[in-house]
Amino acid sequence: MTDREDLVQTLVDRMMSLRRLVRHPSPPPGEPPLSPPQANILFNIAQHPRGLSVKELAEFTGVTPGAITQFVDTLVQKGLVAREGDPDDRRIVRLKVTKLAIDQFERFRKEHLASFSKLFEVLSDDEMK
Repeated sequence: MTDREDLVQTLVDRMMSLRRLVRHPSPPPGEPPLSPPQANILFNIAQHPRGLSVKELAEFTGVTPGAITQFVDTLVQKGLVAREGDPDDRRIVRLKVTKLAIDQFERFRKEHLASFSKLFEVLSDDEMK
């Protein structure tokens, strides 16, 4: 191998090690974890402050409306999503994240940043730049 190939291999090895070290924070005791599809649905809803209908959410995620309804039912039971009537059209129900979900997003963001900060504390500010 050339020196460049050795450097690339070392970089790849370290990236894989870093990936194994970085874990999503566990939910607080008593809070059940979200499955990847539930998290994806929650993040999609959170990106739309006006809320999304089941039909819109199904289109964004490529999941059938029936499956979306099942996932949303679980998120509603967990207190992370609320169903609200659309003020412009009574036939539409909008899905919105709750304050609990927003608080959990913020806590997750802080914990995730803290875990990355620990990994990079060996680097100076100049090295980070």
